Amino acid sequence: MTQPSLQEIVVGLRALPSLPTVVLELLQTMGQDDVDIRRLTRGISHDQALAARTLRVANSPFYGMQGRIDTIGEAITVLGFVNVRSLVTTAGIAMAWPASGGAGFDPRIFWRHSLGVAACAAALAPFARLRPDPLFLAGLLHDIGRLVLVVTHPVAYAEILQQRAQKDCLQLDAERAVLGFDHAQIGSELCRHWRIPVPIAAAVERHHQVNPDAPELPADMADVVHVADVLAHALDLADDPYALVPPPDGAALQRLSLDEPALHRVLEQAERHFNSFASISG
Repeated sequence: MTQPSLQEIVVGLRALPSLPTVVLELLQTMGQDDVDIRRLTRGISHDQALAARTLRVANSPFYGMQGRIDTIGEAITVLGFVNVRSLVTTAGIAMAWPASGGAGFDPRIFWRHSLGVAACAAALAPFARLRPDPLFLAGLLHDIGRLVLVVTHPVAYAEILQQRAQKDCLQLDAERAVLGFDHAQIGSELCRHWRIPVPIAAAVERHHQVNPDAPELPADMADVVHVADVLAHALDLADDPYALVPPPDGAALQRLSLDEPALHRVLEQAERHFNSFASISG
């Protein structure tokens, strides 16, 4: 059968589930400090389902609060706007998609892996001298193109899974064989559709294609998300029996300058952060 082109998928993005207005605003302010916090707080609070999921995570043991946080305003006061913004955008994105997928797609595994990469990316931020909140979002969205395929072209997605099983290859390679492009390209187009800042969209697009020739350059967001993806697979945070650990790019690792003690610290922090978020999609 004829497979969809990248352009056809891009056109179809307009038919995808819409995000709450306040979530779109938060996505577009990711990495910025000059935002109207009071107005956004009101917007979050007015969406009861979104606020409830956010507060559930804010009260998790990861944040170690002595008392219970009952309102979004209290969460911002105690945890800070940057942390709450990450919580709300995670909940809003997860809530916007169907709870179940087609044959061969497990949304629980998908979101667990996405959250795992987000947690690893945030933990790696100091080694790239980058802010953790945009990296968290880039990690959360790194595979969102696969979810677009599941929702909009389930037959094509099923063929990709069949190709992966027959060739015993990475799903990325199966996507390229079947479609001629991959989920990272689709994901970056969705980021642009949502008007997410360009550096985050670029990291989503390039997380499988980091610069292999310049290990002496400073690490960028794509390096971090790439390494975070490898770490999340290695930790098997998604509990996916069919996942393969992608090979890490040596230049990306070198740019991050991770020694063994630092790697252990990153893994410990990422697992704790992941455990605090793991229930947010359900």
